[in-house]
Amino acid sequence: MFALLLGRFHAVTKAQAAWLERLASEPVERLVCVITSANHAGTRRNPLDVVTREAMLVPALARTGRPFDVVRIDDVPDSEAWVAHVLRQVQAQAGLHLEPGMTRVYSANRDVDALFSAQGFTVVSSQVRGLTPHELVQRVVDGRPWRDEASPETVSVYERAGLVDQLRGVFHQKLLNDDGELGHLRDFGSYGAQMDASLRQKLAELVRWITPGHVVDKGCGTGKLLVELSRLLPGSRFSGVDLSREFLRVCDENTYATDDVSLVFGNVVDVCVPAGSATTVIFSSVMHEVHSYSGYDPTQIDRALSNAHVELATGGRVLIRDGLSPEPATWRLELLTPQTRETFVRFSREFRQGRGVTCRYVSDDVVELSSHDANEFLCKKDYLKNWHIEVHEEFGPLTLAQWGEALRRAGFTPLHLEATHNPWIITNRYAGTVRLTDVAGQPLPWPATNGIVVGQTG
Repeated sequence: MFALLLGRFHAVTKAQAAWLERLASEPVERLVCVITSANHAGTRRNPLDVVTREAMLVPALARTGRPFDVVRIDDVPDSEAWVAHVLRQVQAQAGLHLEPGMTRVYSANRDVDALFSAQGFTVVSSQVRGLTPHELVQRVVDGRPWRDEASPETVSVYERAGLVDQLRGVFHQKLLNDDGELGHLRDFGSYGAQMDASLRQKLAELVRWITPGHVVDKGCGTGKLLVELSRLLPGSRFSGVDLSREFLRVCDENTYATDDVSLVFGNVVDVCVPAGSATTVIFSSVMHEVHSYSGYDPTQIDRALSNAHVELATGGRVLIRDGLSPEPATWRLELLTPQTRETFVRFSREFRQGRGVTCRYVSDDVVELSSHDANEFLCKKDYLKNWHIEVHEEFGPLTLAQWGEALRRAGFTPLHLEATHNPWIITNRYAGTVRLTDVAGQPLPWPATNGIVVGQTG
């Protein structure tokens, strides 16, 4: 029987090392340890190169006393092909043919577990107490105590000259996300599909506010919004701006209703088109990323709006469609399913780069916390595929009133401020998994899933 262990292994915690040693008592004859994303380094998701990761991992495996193999697996974009990719690489590098009846799979990723389980493999769910590797790395970067939570080899590796400075340089990059882009390199297909799924509602909410002429879509993603706008606004010209080269490549392959579409590689907070040239600048589901990937710096939203004001002609409009924070209050969440309870525990600890949330358990299933943090949990509790990214994003950085204030600070006149509800999200994501009440236990209406914010230049 083989034990197939899968992970990125940017640290080996003391708890993980102890768990590995206990694995020697499991009914397995050989350990096959797969280091995923072996071709990625230098981003917050994958800060270390594979050789450095192996230096921490191999001694921990050796202490089990079991024979083992370490296999490096490059990332592939198609998650459906990932299991076959892993098995091919194990056979090519270690000469082992792993089959469901002879392999037990161990990982800390529910998506990975589901993929292997669907292929008939036995998946062993083992909860490792203590910090996760990502949390340990974050402590190193933040200068907080970490050595007592790390394996001896991890301490040795992280104390190498220059390594901590290298990590801090990666994690303190304010313009880019965990994958070195403002987009989501881990799974562009999944992320793009999520964005495109709400396209019809985006169009319905935004198009009536657009001033035709030169329309700029900042954070254009797959470009599907530009495709529809080019059809609906004949005679206009369009610019799509994104900091993801992969998304711009996808945009370039689209079929538009006009030839007058330009694609710009750039940071959406900057001036990206000639001053005074735009009639409409759109920020659709991107302002919360501007906020989140700048270290939750609210001035970056002001900067993005001020530079949009520079780009717009007199009478031009800025359109924002994004998450909203509720007005300040204390709410109670009744967590109705085991998965929801488990996900809340992770959220409460990991949210906003490990800052977590302040909450009070009224009972095992009822938790009391701020309306802002409760809304953040509701927004992201089902996005498990990209959890390591989603849990650090603050989806609703501002209340509706605060958006109005931000428009005024940037020189805009607010034209329209609206809180909207997506019925599908409420029915399929909120209802049945969580019950929302005030502190007295009285039911509350579901919070807005999005806000529409429109400002106009003088």
